[in-house]
Amino acid sequence: MDRQRVERQLKLAQESLSQWVNQLDAEKVEEKARTKNAKWRSLDADVRQLKRRLIAIGQLEEREAAAEKRRAERSEAAAD
Repeated sequence: MDRQRVERQLKLAQESLSQWVNQLDAEKVEEKARTKNAKWRSLDADVRQLKRRLIAIGQLEEREAAAEKRRAERSEAAAD
């Protein structure tokens, strides 16, 4: 997956979670009691999963950039 797609999905998931939290607040559900709500747990899990994916994408991008740098250095050394 590309970064933009995951960032868009994360934004949507955070909005959904925020809306659900607002609804729970309107129902006067305490913050600690939210963890007992199945829908809140599901939405929160989606947000956490997407955040972990973004971290993994960042690590992959760093690894690919380092590999590209090494390839460029090798090609320069071979050209000399």
